[in-house]
Amino acid sequence: MLLVAAAVVLVSACEQRQAATPPAPASAPAGPALVPSLAQLERGARLFQEHCAQCHGPEAQGHPDWATPGVIAAPPLDGSGDEWKRSRAAMAQVILNGAERDGVPVMPAWAGRLSEAEVDDIIAWYQALWPPEVYARWQQAHAGTGR
Repeated sequence: MLLVAAAVVLVSACEQRQAATPPAPASAPAGPALVPSLAQLERGARLFQEHCAQCHGPEAQGHPDWATPGVIAAPPLDGSGDEWKRSRAAMAQVILNGAERDGVPVMPAWAGRLSEAEVDDIIAWYQALWPPEVYARWQQAHAGTGR
């Protein structure tokens, strides 16, 4: 039931994003589509629940203490945190290679367990949760970077 409700919200968000997104120039680098398909969002939601929700929360809301200095906690990916500051390639690299803080692993590496296409699906899903103004800020910050 949650997946169906999320899909309806995400399709609505995608339609808003599509209306606000100008067409890419013909020379734009290849990569995941800016407006994901419903199938991609469904796969991303499923994969996120299977692999990411335990730390980042079922709605990608992150741990409440994620911004507390000295506390190691998963950040939100729903647009309420700082993830918009990363390019899509940087987001994928964190998922594939994991993350460390002060030499201590704080997120596992998913390379070898998730394909690049699955990582793209996960990113598409949580980006679809972002409010339109956050997504627009991300697009502006990463214009010309190939995402």
